[in-house]
Amino acid sequence: MTTNRACELFGIRYPVVMGAIARTADLGIVISGAGGLGCIAGAGPTEALREEIRRFKAATDKPFSVNFPIVLTPADQIEPKMHMMAEEGVPIVITSAGNPKLWTAFLKERGIRVAHVLPTLYHATKAIEAGVDAIIAEPAESGGYRGEHEVSMMILIPVIRRAFPNIPLIAAGAVADGAGMAAVMALGADGVQLGTRFIATVEAAAAEPVRKLILAATDTSTMSAEGRVKPRVSKPEFAEQVLGEKRQVQMGQVSALIDSIDTVETVIRSLIAGGLEVAKDTVARLQAVQA
Repeated sequence: MTTNRACELFGIRYPVVMGAIARTADLGIVISGAGGLGCIAGAGPTEALREEIRRFKAATDKPFSVNFPIVLTPADQIEPKMHMMAEEGVPIVITSAGNPKLWTAFLKERGIRVAHVLPTLYHATKAIEAGVDAIIAEPAESGGYRGEHEVSMMILIPVIRRAFPNIPLIAAGAVADGAGMAAVMALGADGVQLGTRFIATVEAAAAEPVRKLILAATDTSTMSAEGRVKPRVSKPEFAEQVLGEKRQVQMGQVSALIDSIDTVETVIRSLIAGGLEVAKDTVARLQAVQA
């Protein structure tokens, strides 16, 4: 029987990872309970993060992660927070927006699995050299921190997979349904990381303006924000059309594919069952035209 590298590494049922979209444990608890990998965003006060980690562990024995954007974490917080990961028994740490060499060895020596979010093959090579356990590849379409790079999913996943055929590889962004799941797995990914799609769930309880923007979005409704890490955000003129005011809300291009607020369980089921149906259909269409 074929196994899934991401599921084996993280100890989860489905290769579906939650992005760093919530500083509290509530949404992550639901996602882990549904078979994915829940997450707590590591930003915010150190002791508040400790409290959320303990809430997560009290609610479920399922695996979860804490996600740190390194360059956005204040220098006086990053070291105590990393020590806290070991103290509180966090099983998985996801790092991004920074040098993976800084904390990977420290965390792994304490039995913590480490994944790193990155936007190019160059950064993947550096992460592998640093000893990460998994790569989360974030393309230009994503709503996350992509920096100045504009590598699309269709290129980023296969170029990393060709270079590193055995590393657990997660595709971050641009996936909202079974078709997207089947597509990134065909490109070489072992699973997906979802941010925008999980924001648009019942359990996320996102603010109404955020929901409205995601549901109203088309393929041209987002842009890269200014600054060092350049997250993708709603275009001000688009927000003005929808909300009556210019706003920049962090959201991926995948918003164009989201037309309903569903439960976490429904989203995960649509990825797995829907992806399988799309894969079967794709095989049938390829067989119909094979030489």
